[in-house]
Amino acid sequence: MGNNYLPIIEKWVRKFIDTMNVDVLDGYAKPGEDFGEVPKGIKIIFDGYGYNESTDQEDDNSMITFAIFVHKNSLTENFPEHDSNFDMILHRPSEECYISAWYNVKENYIEVLPFEDMERTELDPNFVIDLIFKIDSRKPYIPA
Repeated sequence: MGNNYLPIIEKWVRKFIDTMNVDVLDGYAKPGEDFGEVPKGIKIIFDGYGYNESTDQEDDNSMITFAIFVHKNSLTENFPEHDSNFDMILHRPSEECYISAWYNVKENYIEVLPFEDMERTELDPNFVIDLIFKIDSRKPYIPA
C-alpha cells in the first residue's frame, strides 16, 4: 500500500486549516486546540509553530504543525477523548495512530510525514492505511 494514503491526510488537514480558529494563523494558538472540521472519528489538533532562528523559540507562525489521530474504531465511532497530564495529550499507541503534518503558510504547502517511519502506533500499518481509505470513502462523508 505504501504512502498512497498521504493525499487523504493532506486533504483532511487542508479542510481543518480552512475551517480552523483564526488564532492559529495569527500566532496565538496553544498546542492541543482542535477548532476545525474533521471527518467523524478523526482528531486533528494544532501542535505548534516552527522554530524561529532569530528568537530561538518555536514561534514561527509561517510554519505550523498538526497532529492527526486515527483511532482503531474511527470508522464507526466518534473519536474518544484523550486523557491529559499537565496539559499534554496522552497518546494511546495500542489504540490509535499519530500522524504529523507541517503546513508552510507562505507556500500554502502541506507535508504529511509517513507514520510508518516514526513508531507512533502499535496498530498494524496495513490496518491503519485501510482504515484511512475507508473513512475517506464513507458515503455520505460524515463530518465530526
